Amino acid sequence: MFDIKRANQKVVSVIPLIMRRVNHYAPKAVQVRVLSLALNQFFQQECRSGELDFLLNKSVVIEVTDYQLAFGISLVDKRLQVSLPAQKQDSLIKASSVDFLQMITNQVDPDTLFFRRKLVILGDTELGLECKNLLDSIGLERLPKPIIEGLHWLTAHQVAEQL
Repeated sequence: MFDIKRANQKVVSVIPLIMRRVNHYAPKAVQVRVLSLALNQFFQQECRSGELDFLLNKSVVIEVTDYQLAFGISLVDKRLQVSLPAQKQDSLIKASSVDFLQMITNQVDPDTLFFRRKLVILGDTELGLECKNLLDSIGLERLPKPIIEGLHWLTAHQVAEQL
C-alpha cells in the first residue's frame, strides 16, 4: 500500500542533495539568470519605488547552508544584479533552507531565528538588518497561489523531518 507520509519524507530528504547537485553542475550563467529573473520579478515594486536603494554600491551575500549555495545581490540601475560566486561581500545573511523557508512563509519571525543563532548576519550588520527587515515586511501574497502552497508544504515537511 502506498504510504503518502513516507513518500513526502523521501521527497523532502533528497531536496538538499538535488539542490547541491544543481548548484554544482548547472552552468553558473543559467543559475544567475534564473535567480535574477526571480528576484527582480518578486522585488519589482521595491526596485521601482527606491526601497532597495540601500543596496546601491553594496553587495549582500545570501548563503543557504544545506544547499551549499551562496550568491551576491546588489542594485544596479533599479534592478537587482546577482553574482555567482559572489564578487564582493558587504554583508552576509546565512541560514539553512528550512530556516529561510520558515522566515519567507512567516512561520517564524526573523528576529527569533537571529536570536536562536539560526539566521546569521555578518559584516555590515546595518545593511543585513535592512535586508532582514525588508523581507519581514513583504508578504507572500504577490506570488501565485500554487507557489505559496508549495512553499508551505515544503516548509511543513522539512520542519517535520528535523524533529
